[in-house]
Amino acid sequence: MKTKKQKIKINNKSLNIKNPQRVVRNRLIFIVIFFAILGFNSYINFDMNSFDGMFILLSLVIIPTLSFFIWTTNKNIKVLDEAINNGKMIVHWKYSKKEWQDYLNFEMGYRINEGSIIAIFLCIFTAIIFIPFAIIVQEIFMIYIMLVLFIMYGFMGFILPKIMYFIRKKKHGEVILLETGILIGKQFHTWDFPLSKFSHAIYKEKPYEHLEVIYNFVDRTGPRNYVVNVPIPKKNTKKIKEIISKFK
Repeated sequence: MKTKKQKIKINNKSLNIKNPQRVVRNRLIFIVIFFAILGFNSYINFDMNSFDGMFILLSLVIIPTLSFFIWTTNKNIKVLDEAINNGKMIVHWKYSKKEWQDYLNFEMGYRINEGSIIAIFLCIFTAIIFIPFAIIVQEIFMIYIMLVLFIMYGFMGFILPKIMYFIRKKKHGEVILLETGILIGKQFHTWDFPLSKFSHAIYKEKPYEHLEVIYNFVDRTGPRNYVVNVPIPKKNTKKIKEIISKFK
């Protein structure tokens, strides 16, 4: 499916913008279909001595979870499309190669530090739930599922930030600030969602000039906040306080 482009004018300049949330949605749909087929096949050809039980349980967990994310992604598509089509942007920044590189270097280290803490917490939480349950039901595949989750947590916390670094390193750096969200590169963050809200934004000069935009949300672990680091280009002509005041 082709990614839709929107063409708008900002400060009398033509700007072509792709909505990356469509790509995210299509990938999620593909994964849901894959696990639906895998789970259904395992159920039809169930064998106690195989991994069929693990595949069924994984499908029962992943399909509803990703279906929810597909719904939220559809909402994000509409939010971003509406903002782009109406031209309601606080600012649009493009970066030099050095500015983008400085940002990516900081971002990778920041996300690994943050992700490692979350990964360790989730591993402990998962072990507390799965180990007693595996002992009660006496099913070894529960241990396999727990180990798969451990690998997934480790991947998300340690490996994914490095992969994202190399992927984003090849891309052109730009950001669009909206009143209720941020599109940085191809990553879209929004707090225009139930149980989510903008918290505050901070201007920082070190280790590079940037904004820390913090928003609150609720996930399966409870209330959380997320920090979006937004580099400020040297060619910026807008007052930072004025930009921050427009977030809501």
